[in-house]
Amino acid sequence: MKGIILLIIAIIFTMIAVLVGFQNSEIVTINYLIAQINMRISILMLVCIGIGFFLGFSTILTKYLALNVRFATMKRRLEKLAIDKSA
Repeated sequence: MKGIILLIIAIIFTMIAVLVGFQNSEIVTINYLIAQINMRISILMLVCIGIGFFLGFSTILTKYLALNVRFATMKRRLEKLAIDKSA
């Protein structure tokens, strides 16, 4: 049931993104330090959202893995203390 609700929400967000993309078809110029590029606003928004998603996901994944390592270390310490206490 939870998966179906998440799927419906994802479809709704995708439809909203497509509609916003169709509305933003103007061309903008992006200036880099040594170059410039022309692209649609919708493509620029997609790239920026993708970069933000990637950065956010990698940050959360890094914290999650660090917490898992810390949890495993604490679990080993606790088991060691339990064994030492019982002996």
